[in-house]
Amino acid sequence: MEQRELASLAILGILAEKERATVKTVHEKLRHNFGRYWGASTGILVPTVNQLNDDGYVKTTDSTTQAATYKITDEGRNHLQSLLTKPIEDVSHPSFRAHLMMKLGFLHHLSIDGQQAEIRALKDQLKTAREELRTIDAAHESEVDDRERVGYRQELIDLRVRILDTFLEWLDAIEPSQPLEQ
Repeated sequence: MEQRELASLAILGILAEKERATVKTVHEKLRHNFGRYWGASTGILVPTVNQLNDDGYVKTTDSTTQAATYKITDEGRNHLQSLLTKPIEDVSHPSFRAHLMMKLGFLHHLSIDGQQAEIRALKDQLKTAREELRTIDAAHESEVDDRERVGYRQELIDLRVRILDTFLEWLDAIEPSQPLEQ
């Protein structure tokens, strides 16, 4: 997910949880909630919120003060849901961790069925990535005679597999149960 799209997900996610907010408020909430994974700057947030405003996903509710205040629209909620259901390109690569964390952080904006479907899709992606890493590790094991010469590659692959396994365990724990049938 490119930075502008990630910023759109972030802004719409925050605005879906607040009645209205300034860019400064959005920036502070993102820094507090996702700062460990993504360093959102006002340099990306300001043009993104302006584009979201132009596209009708947010609207300005008060621009008489020094900082404009924004509110998410119904179209913005629909766009947020489409961003939340967009697949992550490579769940095993560290550069996509921000997208993964942002998606998981705002997943509650989908219906229970939507949450379950996204968690299942993420689990499938994680399992596929884990198998791909294991295949690479097995090929590396059979092709490299002098393991010390190539450094810590195997340990790094093992670490990535353990991280994926941890995500899978966590997703199992948080997956919402089926709604009761009436």
